[in-house]
Amino acid sequence: MNNPEIFRPRHASEIDRLVARHPLALVISSEGSHIEASPLPLVLQRNAQGEGVLIGHFSRHNPQLALIRRQPLALVAFSGAQGYISTSWFRDRRYAPTWNYEAVHMQVHITLQDDADAAAAALDTLIAHVEAPFPRPWHSSEMGARKAQLAQHIVAFRARILDTQAQFKLGQGDPADVMADTYAGLERHGKHELALAMRRRELLESCPPTCGA
Repeated sequence: MNNPEIFRPRHASEIDRLVARHPLALVISSEGSHIEASPLPLVLQRNAQGEGVLIGHFSRHNPQLALIRRQPLALVAFSGAQGYISTSWFRDRRYAPTWNYEAVHMQVHITLQDDADAAAAALDTLIAHVEAPFPRPWHSSEMGARKAQLAQHIVAFRARILDTQAQFKLGQGDPADVMADTYAGLERHGKHELALAMRRRELLESCPPTCGA
Protein backbone atom coordinates (compact mmCIF):
# COMPACT_ATOMS: atom_id res chain seq x y z
CA MET A 1 0.00 0.00 0.00
CA ASN A 2 1.18 3.52 -0.80
CA ASN A 3 0.94 4.88 2.73
CA PRO A 4 2.01 8.54 3.14
CA GLU A 5 1.94 9.73 6.73
CA ILE A 6 -0.68 12.43 6.05
CA PHE A 7 -3.31 9.75 5.31
CA ARG A 8 -2.53 7.42 8.21
CA PRO A 9 -5.23 7.36 10.90
CA ARG A 10 -4.36 9.50 13.91
CA HIS A 11 -5.73 6.91 16.34
CA ALA A 12 -5.06 3.16 16.17
CA SER A 13 -8.61 2.54 17.40
CA GLU A 14 -9.89 3.87 14.06
CA ILE A 15 -8.53 0.73 12.37
CA ASP A 16 -10.51 -1.55 14.69
CA ARG A 17 -13.57 0.65 14.25
CA LEU A 18 -13.44 0.31 10.44
CA VAL A 19 -13.04 -3.46 10.61
CA ALA A 20 -15.98 -3.74 13.02
CA ARG A 21 -18.26 -1.56 10.87
CA HIS A 22 -17.18 -3.04 7.53
CA PRO A 23 -16.37 -6.71 8.23
CA LEU A 24 -16.49 -7.92 4.61
CA ALA A 25 -12.86 -8.21 3.48
CA LEU A 26 -11.02 -9.54 0.48
CA VAL A 27 -8.70 -12.38 1.54
CA ILE A 28 -5.90 -12.69 -1.02
CA SER A 29 -3.31 -15.46 -1.18
CA SER A 30 -0.81 -16.53 -3.79
CA GLU A 31 1.70 -19.21 -4.70
CA GLY A 32 3.99 -18.44 -7.59
CA SER A 33 1.80 -17.12 -10.41
CA HIS A 34 -1.36 -18.61 -8.86
CA ILE A 35 -3.53 -16.03 -7.05
CA GLU A 36 -6.82 -16.63 -5.24
CA ALA A 37 -9.11 -14.08 -3.56
CA SER A 38 -12.34 -14.50 -1.59
CA PRO A 39 -14.71 -11.91 -0.10
CA LEU A 40 -15.30 -13.04 3.50
CA PRO A 41 -16.84 -11.42 6.60
CA LEU A 42 -14.29 -11.39 9.44
CA VAL A 43 -14.34 -10.51 13.13
CA LEU A 44 -11.31 -8.88 14.76
CA GLN A 45 -10.34 -9.95 18.27
CA ARG A 46 -7.42 -8.62 20.33
CA ASN A 47 -5.77 -9.88 23.51
CA ALA A 48 -4.64 -7.73 26.43
CA GLN A 49 -1.35 -6.99 24.65
CA GLY A 50 -3.17 -5.69 21.56
CA GLU A 51 -2.21 -8.65 19.38
CA GLY A 52 -4.97 -9.34 16.91
CA VAL A 53 -6.57 -12.28 15.11
CA LEU A 54 -9.32 -12.36 12.51
CA ILE A 55 -11.99 -15.03 12.92
CA GLY A 56 -13.66 -16.37 9.78
CA HIS A 57 -14.56 -19.37 7.68
CA PHE A 58 -14.28 -20.70 4.14
CA SER A 59 -16.77 -22.80 2.25
CA ARG A 60 -15.38 -26.31 1.80
CA HIS A 61 -15.89 -25.85 -1.94
CA ASN A 62 -13.66 -22.78 -2.09
CA PRO A 63 -10.53 -23.58 -4.18
CA GLN A 64 -8.53 -21.09 -2.10
CA LEU A 65 -8.55 -23.60 0.76
CA ALA A 66 -6.10 -25.89 -1.02
CA LEU A 67 -3.72 -22.99 -1.63
CA ILE A 68 -3.86 -21.88 2.03
CA ARG A 69 -3.07 -25.38 3.23
CA ARG A 70 0.21 -25.08 1.29
CA GLN A 71 0.82 -21.36 1.85
CA PRO A 72 -0.86 -19.87 4.95
CA LEU A 73 0.32 -16.27 4.45
CA ALA A 74 -2.30 -13.91 3.04
CA LEU A 75 -3.28 -10.28 2.61
CA VAL A 76 -6.63 -9.16 4.02
CA ALA A 77 -8.06 -5.93 2.58
CA PHE A 78 -10.89 -4.02 4.29
CA SER A 79 -12.64 -1.01 2.74
CA GLY A 80 -14.65 1.60 4.61
CA ALA A 81 -16.41 4.77 3.52
CA GLN A 82 -15.48 5.86 0.01
CA GLY A 83 -16.60 8.07 -2.84
CA TYR A 84 -15.70 10.32 -5.77
CA ILE A 85 -15.12 14.01 -5.05
CA SER A 86 -16.13 16.06 -8.11
CA THR A 87 -14.56 19.42 -8.92
CA SER A 88 -17.96 20.43 -10.29
CA TRP A 89 -19.01 20.94 -6.65
CA PHE A 90 -16.30 23.54 -6.03
CA ARG A 91 -16.49 27.28 -6.35
CA ASP A 92 -12.78 27.18 -7.24
CA ARG A 93 -12.61 24.81 -10.22
CA ARG A 94 -8.80 24.80 -10.44
CA TYR A 95 -8.66 21.73 -8.18
CA ALA A 96 -8.55 18.28 -9.71
CA PRO A 97 -11.24 15.75 -8.75
CA THR A 98 -10.21 12.95 -6.42
CA TRP A 99 -11.43 9.86 -4.60
CA ASN A 100 -11.67 9.78 -0.82
CA TYR A 101 -11.66 6.46 1.02
CA GLU A 102 -10.77 4.41 4.08
CA ALA A 103 -8.67 1.26 3.60
CA VAL A 104 -6.97 -1.19 5.95
CA HIS A 105 -4.59 -3.93 4.76
CA MET A 106 -3.42 -6.69 7.09
CA GLN A 107 -0.75 -9.30 6.46
CA VAL A 108 -1.84 -12.47 8.22
CA HIS A 109 -0.90 -16.07 8.90
CA ILE A 110 -3.97 -18.31 8.55
CA THR A 111 -4.50 -21.37 10.72
CA LEU A 112 -7.31 -23.59 9.47
CA GLN A 113 -9.48 -25.30 12.10
CA ASP A 114 -11.13 -28.19 10.32
CA ASP A 115 -13.44 -29.57 13.00
CA ALA A 116 -17.11 -29.19 13.88
CA ASP A 117 -16.60 -27.33 17.16
CA ALA A 118 -14.40 -24.69 15.55
CA ALA A 119 -16.87 -24.27 12.68
CA ALA A 120 -19.75 -23.75 15.11
CA ALA A 121 -17.71 -21.31 17.19
CA ALA A 122 -16.75 -19.29 14.10
CA LEU A 123 -20.39 -19.06 13.07
CA ASP A 124 -21.42 -17.97 16.58
CA THR A 125 -18.70 -15.29 16.66
CA LEU A 126 -19.70 -13.82 13.31
CA ILE A 127 -23.45 -13.95 13.99
CA ALA A 128 -23.07 -12.30 17.41
CA HIS A 129 -21.02 -9.50 15.86
CA VAL A 130 -23.30 -8.65 12.94
CA GLU A 131 -26.56 -9.15 14.83
CA ALA A 132 -25.50 -6.96 17.78
CA PRO A 133 -26.93 -3.66 16.42
CA PHE A 134 -30.46 -5.06 15.97
CA PRO A 135 -33.12 -4.74 18.71
CA ARG A 136 -34.00 -8.45 18.63
CA PRO A 137 -30.71 -10.10 17.58
CA TRP A 138 -30.94 -13.53 16.06
CA HIS A 139 -28.94 -16.38 17.60
CA SER A 140 -27.61 -19.46 15.84
CA SER A 141 -29.32 -21.69 18.42
CA GLU A 142 -32.58 -20.82 16.67
CA MET A 143 -31.47 -23.01 13.74
CA GLY A 144 -31.71 -26.15 15.82
CA ALA A 145 -30.24 -29.17 14.01
CA ARG A 146 -29.58 -27.10 10.89
CA LYS A 147 -26.63 -25.42 12.66
CA ALA A 148 -24.65 -28.68 12.75
CA GLN A 149 -25.58 -29.37 9.13
CA LEU A 150 -24.34 -25.94 8.06
CA ALA A 151 -21.11 -26.29 10.03
CA GLN A 152 -20.24 -29.41 8.02
CA HIS A 153 -19.90 -27.27 4.90
CA ILE A 154 -17.37 -24.76 6.23
CA VAL A 155 -13.79 -24.68 7.49
CA ALA A 156 -13.10 -22.19 10.27
CA PHE A 157 -9.85 -20.26 10.56
CA ARG A 158 -7.93 -17.84 12.75
CA ALA A 159 -5.75 -15.34 10.92
CA ARG A 160 -2.97 -13.97 13.14
CA ILE A 161 -2.19 -10.37 12.20
CA LEU A 162 1.48 -9.87 11.37
CA ASP A 163 1.39 -6.30 10.06
CA THR A 164 -1.21 -3.59 9.46
CA GLN A 165 -1.22 -0.60 7.13
CA ALA A 166 -4.09 1.86 6.96
CA GLN A 167 -4.87 4.78 4.68
CA PHE A 168 -7.74 7.13 5.52
CA LYS A 169 -7.72 9.63 2.64
CA LEU A 170 -10.40 12.03 3.86
CA GLY A 171 -9.54 15.53 2.68
CA GLN A 172 -6.34 16.09 4.65
CA GLY A 173 -4.64 19.28 3.46
CA ASP A 174 -7.67 20.66 1.61
CA PRO A 175 -8.46 24.34 2.34
CA ALA A 176 -11.61 25.26 4.25
CA ASP A 177 -13.59 26.39 1.18
CA VAL A 178 -12.91 23.13 -0.65
CA MET A 179 -13.90 21.09 2.41
CA ALA A 180 -17.14 23.08 2.74
CA ASP A 181 -17.98 22.50 -0.93
CA THR A 182 -17.05 18.81 -0.59
CA TYR A 183 -19.39 18.32 2.35
CA ALA A 184 -22.22 20.08 0.52
CA GLY A 185 -21.71 17.93 -2.58
CA LEU A 186 -21.55 14.69 -0.61
CA GLU A 187 -24.78 15.51 1.23
CA ARG A 188 -26.56 16.48 -2.01
CA HIS A 189 -25.60 13.19 -3.62
CA GLY A 190 -26.39 10.95 -0.66
CA LYS A 191 -22.80 10.14 0.35
CA HIS A 192 -23.59 10.61 4.03
CA GLU A 193 -21.25 7.89 5.31
CA LEU A 194 -18.22 9.45 3.62
CA ALA A 195 -19.16 12.91 4.91
CA LEU A 196 -19.43 11.51 8.44
CA ALA A 197 -16.03 9.80 8.10
CA MET A 198 -14.45 13.07 6.97
CA ARG A 199 -16.02 15.02 9.83
CA ARG A 200 -14.89 12.36 12.29
CA ARG A 201 -11.34 12.65 10.95
CA GLU A 202 -11.39 16.43 11.44
CA LEU A 203 -12.71 16.03 14.99
CA LEU A 204 -10.07 13.46 15.93
CA GLU A 205 -7.26 15.59 14.52
CA SER A 206 -8.38 18.51 16.67
CA CYS A 207 -8.33 16.60 19.96
CA PRO A 208 -5.60 14.87 22.04
CA PRO A 209 -4.47 11.38 20.95
CA THR A 210 -6.35 9.76 23.84
CA CYS A 211 -9.76 11.01 22.73
CA GLY A 212 -10.01 8.45 19.91
CA ALA A 213 -9.16 5.48 22.11
